[in-house]
Amino acid sequence: MNKIAAVISYAGCVGIFSLFPYTAYATFPALVTLESDNDASGVLVMSSDVQRLTTVSQTFGFLPPLSWKLAFNEKRGDMTMAEFIPANETLNDWSSLVCMQGFKGLAEDVEPEEFLDSMADTYKEHCQGEVIYQQLGSMKVEGYEAVHGLLGCTSMPNIHNASAIVSESYVTSPRGEMGYFTVISDDEDIFLVHKSIRTAVFAAESAPVTQNNYREFMAEP
Repeated sequence: MNKIAAVISYAGCVGIFSLFPYTAYATFPALVTLESDNDASGVLVMSSDVQRLTTVSQTFGFLPPLSWKLAFNEKRGDMTMAEFIPANETLNDWSSLVCMQGFKGLAEDVEPEEFLDSMADTYKEHCQGEVIYQQLGSMKVEGYEAVHGLLGCTSMPNIHNASAIVSESYVTSPRGEMGYFTVISDDEDIFLVHKSIRTAVFAAESAPVTQNNYREFMAEP
């Protein structure tokens, strides 16, 4: 397994993240705060690592609405991950997801385009329908190099692993899944941010997010 594939398998934060077991589900969902470091109210406070992810993500238009919650966050080695979903949804049953990841030191070994291609390969391993992958080119924002693209699956298995919250594994009907992905690089680190939605299973020619409407998709709350 090459270094990129190892990192992606290790991280697991893609639309198919429910295929990977999480022992850290003991971190219960909570409303997000970006500024307070006082947890007396029970609100989950972001670590400095997660705050850096949100800063980079906001630059590229990915910061979720304040009505969403930080449903999961984890730091594992050189990888930091944060997942946001609407406040009334769960990680086992979400309709919209914003995921942010940072990989410390990876920029020295991996180009953003190469990383995004590897994400598409990971989808191909699990998609039961047709994988949709469209690169949208490169860009540069405030000194960050980035590539962006559309990635999804017309029929993705919806698998839920046993965790601290869910006592048993179970499988529900496949869903269609589509997202807008950006891979960002600075001098040292790689960042992956994406917004994805789950819908009914769809045909490739009727994908809910396309090159024609992805800007509107990103502007939606």
